[in-house]
Amino acid sequence: MELQYPGSDTLPINKKTPPGSQPINTPDAYIKADALAYLIWDVADLSVQETFLTDFGMLTEHKTSKELFMRGYGDSPYLYFGRKAKKSAFVGMGIKVNSRQDLKVLSQKTGKPIQKIPRINGGEMVSLLDPNGIVIEVTFGIAPVKEIVTRREPLPTNSSGNLLRVNSGQRAPLMPSPILKLGHCVTGTPNFENTLHWYLQHLGLIATDVLCLPDGSPTVTFLRFDRGDKPADHHSIVVGKGSAGYLHSAYEVVDMDAVAQGQQYLKMKKKYKHFWGIGRHLLGSQVFDYWHGPDDFEFEHYADGDAFTSDNPTQYHPLDSGNIYSWGHDLPKAMFALKPAQLLGVVRGLIKGDVKLAWLKQAKKAISRPARPWL
Repeated sequence: MELQYPGSDTLPINKKTPPGSQPINTPDAYIKADALAYLIWDVADLSVQETFLTDFGMLTEHKTSKELFMRGYGDSPYLYFGRKAKKSAFVGMGIKVNSRQDLKVLSQKTGKPIQKIPRINGGEMVSLLDPNGIVIEVTFGIAPVKEIVTRREPLPTNSSGNLLRVNSGQRAPLMPSPILKLGHCVTGTPNFENTLHWYLQHLGLIATDVLCLPDGSPTVTFLRFDRGDKPADHHSIVVGKGSAGYLHSAYEVVDMDAVAQGQQYLKMKKKYKHFWGIGRHLLGSQVFDYWHGPDDFEFEHYADGDAFTSDNPTQYHPLDSGNIYSWGHDLPKAMFALKPAQLLGVVRGLIKGDVKLAWLKQAKKAISRPARPWL
């Protein structure tokens, strides 16, 4: 499906190697995981991080001098698990499966044991490392908690000839926008092909959309869970080629008004760095708003994302700065700026041969193109 956005009509496409000319090879999956459950972090200052996450819309479930568990308003006991450390760093992800049998199969395939989860609300897991050293805890049996009452239906909207709201105004509360769930985590790697293969094989993920360079090679994949005929989010894990590590994570709120409510509250606090938004993504369709936390890691509020069943085919598109969003504030230049550690990761990839100079030139050219014709 061809994407259309301002400037897409001037995007040159190599007819010999168009997007999709090098399709993703999907290996036989060990299991089919069901959902992204939580993220794992090392945290230098648990109290400062707790304050940010509270302002962002999470709630403290449990805290000690060494650990921090932050939940949303759903039934998961924690979306964020922080461990006291000298330096803040992203550690990994928790992935939920639907049966203990899935853990048994994964244990047999990987040689890793099933072990008790030594945290609140228990459960069991098989703990793995992806090719980049990111911890992947595949879990079953974590005890749910009671959902917390909050608005879960979009606000009724008046339109010409269809008045759903009469004698009543729209009044967003002056409070953090309640987080309903952890939506997705975006990571980068110089070892793209092996990393992508690992996630497809170990977790049974499906590539929803793939961004490709002019030579046809895939370079960013939006991956969703294979839930059969039950809809899954457009992407729960994103793997992109380039610098290694965490890029951002996203948390679902109920609607566009809630995204805006969260932005206003965080701006009111006057101590957090707004990065980008509000806008709407093209791939995934989410209404988004991006913020930097106290350790400069990126967090996103979103609402109104796409969902797909397993029979929806993979789509291939050109890598282009313009197809990141359909409308919204202009794309910040910092979106593609590499931090020193990320730049070092790319250099290491060049030295090891995971990143080729020809790939780097193509990628740089693609993201250097103005996101909009007027920029």
